[in-house]
Amino acid sequence: MKNVAIKLYMMIVQVLGFVFGRFPVQQKVVMLISFPENPAAILREMEKSHFTPETIVFYDPRLNVDGMARNFMRSLPKTNGNLIRLMFHLSTAKVVVTDNYFPELAGVTWRDSMECVQIWHANGALKKFGWEDKAAQKRSDSDKKRFQAVYKTFSKIVVGSDEMGELFKRSFLVDDSRLMKLGVPRTDYYFDGVALEQNRSAGLAKYGVKDKKVLLYAPTYRDEELAETKLHLDVAAMKAKFAGKYQLLLKLHPSMLADLPKQNDDFCVYVEKETELETLLPMVDVLITDYSSIPFEFAFFQKPMIFFAYDLDAYDNSRGLADGYLEEIPGTLCRTTAEVIAAIEEPTMDAGVVQAFSARWNKYSDGVSSKRFVTFLQEEMERE
Repeated sequence: MKNVAIKLYMMIVQVLGFVFGRFPVQQKVVMLISFPENPAAILREMEKSHFTPETIVFYDPRLNVDGMARNFMRSLPKTNGNLIRLMFHLSTAKVVVTDNYFPELAGVTWRDSMECVQIWHANGALKKFGWEDKAAQKRSDSDKKRFQAVYKTFSKIVVGSDEMGELFKRSFLVDDSRLMKLGVPRTDYYFDGVALEQNRSAGLAKYGVKDKKVLLYAPTYRDEELAETKLHLDVAAMKAKFAGKYQLLLKLHPSMLADLPKQNDDFCVYVEKETELETLLPMVDVLITDYSSIPFEFAFFQKPMIFFAYDLDAYDNSRGLADGYLEEIPGTLCRTTAEVIAAIEEPTMDAGVVQAFSARWNKYSDGVSSKRFVTFLQEEMERE
């Protein structure tokens, strides 16, 4: 039944794309987004640079986009009710900016004067995605054909490092000519000392942290757990050991449909999953994660990281971990809560390893990535 619904949806998308592909291309930018950080950084720079073309943002309805609002843009939730509007604007925009895989892109009639730019939503990867995702390779031939059709629409892909460029080439089946080594817009924030301190102070006050260090547990999502919440870290054991010394923040991946139950606790704080990660990181002393892309940003702070990979083998079999995952991670690998506790008690961070990790994966992200991207947008809008 699901496959039938997908085929019907894509037929509608193709028809709309064919019809609107006959309309003239307009001087406008359309953003199709699932995460706020990169688009927000770009929009801020557009405003700062006084480059304010008509801009329409279609966003995942789960996002809070209030902070992205600008007087030169319109924002609409990406819902079935807005499908006609979405396909019209995608089909008539000079530049389309996207940060994820969206099947609707395959229905657009792309013309030479148009660009589709993939900015992605992470500046590194410890798990396979796109064509390399093992789950994707188990899909039907029609699904694979659709994946490839979407990948072909990416005329340009923004990268922050040569390593990520190589992953994009394999994951999206593209070559070097499509890569733009501009740096990742969202990382500009980590070079802004004032903003970092403001968020650090605001975070400590919001979560009531006083005279304690902060632990952040932020696991990535599992396909089988998208609709339910399972916490594999033993919070009770963590509290018994660290209450009074640490405050534990728990944050789910925003793709999770369910959230953790809210409860008042003097040790553990459940953070809304929609909370922007960048607002939390400045206050964090130790990061606990697994296969998430968070370490590539947290590396800017040169602080300890713990990789709680309790299901490493199962996850690698189902989704696929990045080649050399165990050698790549710049922190301690743990499979049990007891090992996590031990790693916190006796941190073994190698500053040189973390610094090298950051330098390698954030090579082109130097604090002015958004400016370079906006310059690119200006040039594209002026191009005949």
